[in-house]
Amino acid sequence: MPTAQHSDLASAGIIYIHAISDGVIAFSLFLIAAALIYLYRRRGETNAGESTLTTLFILFIAAIGLAHLASLAGLWTPSAGVEAVLKALAALLALTTAIVMWKLAPELLRLPSRDRLQAEVAAHLRTFEELKAARQQLEERVEARTKELAEAKQRFEIALRGSPISVFTQDKELRFTWVHNAPAGLVPELILGKTDEEVLPAEAAKTIAAAKRRAMGSGEPQQLETNFTLLGRKRSFYLMIEALRDEEGRVIGATSVAVDISERKANEDQLRLLLRELTHRSKNLLAVIHAIARQTASRTRSVEDFVDRFSARLCAIGCSHDLLVADNWHGASLRMLVEQQLFTYAQRFGEQIAIEGEDVILKPEAVHNLGLALHELVTNAQKYGSLSQPEGQIRIQWNFCEEASKLKLTWQERGGPKVVPPERSGFGRAMIESVVGRALDGDVKLSFPEKGVRCEIVIPAAQVTSRG
Repeated sequence: MPTAQHSDLASAGIIYIHAISDGVIAFSLFLIAAALIYLYRRRGETNAGESTLTTLFILFIAAIGLAHLASLAGLWTPSAGVEAVLKALAALLALTTAIVMWKLAPELLRLPSRDRLQAEVAAHLRTFEELKAARQQLEERVEARTKELAEAKQRFEIALRGSPISVFTQDKELRFTWVHNAPAGLVPELILGKTDEEVLPAEAAKTIAAAKRRAMGSGEPQQLETNFTLLGRKRSFYLMIEALRDEEGRVIGATSVAVDISERKANEDQLRLLLRELTHRSKNLLAVIHAIARQTASRTRSVEDFVDRFSARLCAIGCSHDLLVADNWHGASLRMLVEQQLFTYAQRFGEQIAIEGEDVILKPEAVHNLGLALHELVTNAQKYGSLSQPEGQIRIQWNFCEEASKLKLTWQERGGPKVVPPERSGFGRAMIESVVGRALDGDVKLSFPEKGVRCEIVIPAAQVTSRG
């Protein structure tokens, strides 16, 4: 009896051990399956082989767990059929998993290991750092290049600002696409999108457009000068034209540099005019000098006398010439002309010599001839008239008469020796009455009253450029 009881107790203990073991194994397998499902979902991206293998493992583990639960239940309730079915299902899943695992083995072998993944991650990090450093260097180079371009652009704009240089680009249809420092009077809004024909006069536009088409067609730079009236003003430009190309070297339009040479052209025209005028005046001056030389020689008895008189008259011409040169041959002041011819007696101005009149600017022809007349009057007064005695006086005055159409200059002497009219006409008198009168296209009246020589010279207003 005790032996049977002892045997029953041992059997009961074994049953409990089986029950606990099956329960723990089933619970652990279900927990492993749940963990696999969790990891599978959290991992996200997997290929088809990994998904299939993971699913088979989960089903296999779940089937084994169910088999252990069935074995646990069979300890108290016999269910050999259910347990057999679950074991068969587990066996089928185990075989299927094994087959699939072997089939996927080559692909699974290609999956990176942890060390390999770490190495790849480290390599990627190094690559990332290198790319980061390269990016920083590139950004620094871009920043430096941007700064250089900004400085170059600033220098370009400073160089062109206020200069007569304009830069244009046009497309293949010769419509303006970009304008910098447009010519005076034009703004980019009036140029952009338009052609030369829409901006410039027809004839000039035709010539310029033809040059631009030649540049685009041949690839050879073109240069030309053109003159036209723009915005009511005559303009001159020097153009340099080249074909505009893209990165592949294809012609996409034309680029032009226009230099406004209007001022230079105007100066050249003015210079040519001045040269012609100078040539004309030089010829007239030489003719006057030649006449002075002839007349002086015919009225002198010695070489020394000729040299003295001729030199004095040349000095008078030179003084007038100096006044004209000082004002670029535009003319000279009448007051300065009178004061210059009487320069030797400047200390007597205001006392013995009175100069009166509103200052005017005479033309060069009038300056030369009136200077000669004043020289002859001064020379005569010095030898025979008011300047030969301390109490002698001279009054030179001028004013406009006859409704300001003529300028009348009067030379009046007083207080000198008694004047005796000359018996013959000397060179000075001939110069004053004939040469000066005809040269000025005016009237000259020279008289010799006893109280002092009087000379009236009437100068046409055409010989006066402006009033002082």
